[in-house]
Amino acid sequence: MFTLIFLIFICLGVFCWLVWILRRNRVSLGLPVAYLFSLLLIHVPGAIAHIVGDDVLGNSDLTEMGMRFATIGTICFGAGVWLARLSKTEVTEYRRSDREHFWVFCLFAGWVFTYGLSFLRAIPTLGATIDKGGAVWMLGVMLGLRAAMMCSDRKWVGIWLTALMVYPVLMLLLGGFLSYGTMSTVIVLSVLVISIRSHWRVAAGVIVAAVLGFNLFLSYFQQRDEIREAVWGGAPMEVRIDASMNIFRDFEWFDPSNEKHLISLDARLNQNYFVGLAATRIRNGDVDSLYGRSLWEGLLSLVPRILWPDKPVFGGSPAIVAEMTGLILSETTSWGVGNVMEFYINFGIPGVVIGFLLLGWLIGMLDQTAAIADADGDFGRLLLFFLPAVAMIQPNGSLVELTGGSAAALVAAHGWKWAWLFWVKRRGHPAMVPTVQ
Repeated sequence: MFTLIFLIFICLGVFCWLVWILRRNRVSLGLPVAYLFSLLLIHVPGAIAHIVGDDVLGNSDLTEMGMRFATIGTICFGAGVWLARLSKTEVTEYRRSDREHFWVFCLFAGWVFTYGLSFLRAIPTLGATIDKGGAVWMLGVMLGLRAAMMCSDRKWVGIWLTALMVYPVLMLLLGGFLSYGTMSTVIVLSVLVISIRSHWRVAAGVIVAAVLGFNLFLSYFQQRDEIREAVWGGAPMEVRIDASMNIFRDFEWFDPSNEKHLISLDARLNQNYFVGLAATRIRNGDVDSLYGRSLWEGLLSLVPRILWPDKPVFGGSPAIVAEMTGLILSETTSWGVGNVMEFYINFGIPGVVIGFLLLGWLIGMLDQTAAIADADGDFGRLLLFFLPAVAMIQPNGSLVELTGGSAAALVAAHGWKWAWLFWVKRRGHPAMVPTVQ
């Protein structure tokens, strides 16, 4: 168990190092922090469960092996972000370019796409564009919340936090899922890790968010079947709300001696097990490495399905997980292959190293460029870099989802850029007034 403890400390150390890198000049929207936090969320809790409950849980050797590769990926991701920020960039002033209206534009435009056009998601290509374009609401809430926090405006902090909770709550009540809402919350709140001046407040905030999120998951997992039975069964909204409120009524703090808690963490927040199992099967010769097959499928995903209706690749990754692990997986549960596992099953450790270096560099570059565009008041350019970066924050997804989603996000970003510039033109160009923050 000492090895697992050591690996966890390395991962947490890299996370702190990444935050320090981004806070040095604060030219960031916190997107690399969001990715790394989400990556560790699906690897570290499972490792902790095996540290404190190795007498209850099995396959600790596979968990340890998977955690080794996750740690390598964590280090390489941090290095990739660092490489993307080698050129010194400073932002000393922010141009007041109709910012408040842009935040509101992003919020309501994203909600229109997410909820008003949801019936179009079944249409090939268009559905993906609507799905990824709907994420623009996160940008509005992120920037609005940051400004309210910087001004200590409690009223607007409350308003923006309420807007932030709309998506997670509706995703739970309408879909029965907590993970999607958690991801959006992490992305939005990560900007505060960069913008808040006090190092101690940032550290306290991250710790509190991690502990609460960790325990909230445990409570949700205990109530998940009841919630999904109500949602998927078409129960009235008041029944769904009542079932969801049990998350808080029956809230329990993590208890290392509680077998249900340990099993929950091992079942849903231990991607290490699948990575370790796939790696063992490859080493034993039970299955061959993919040698770039899923990377090629990722490239094929860039071709719009509307142009290639019979395209043989799809989002989601249960087929790869089943093939590489040999497990028989439930068709009613999502089984993301995850970035660590997919990089490894293609080219082994070199695949993990190179894959995470490139991913860190890409997200780091897009994040920094988006932050510069935000400071310059160039909101059209901000959209072009923000949405593809958000589409890449899928540590539990597949390369097909990552590449195809980023391409769809870029298409949507061009549409939002045109819509914003058209609205600004109709309203008249606002004065560009520099304001120091």
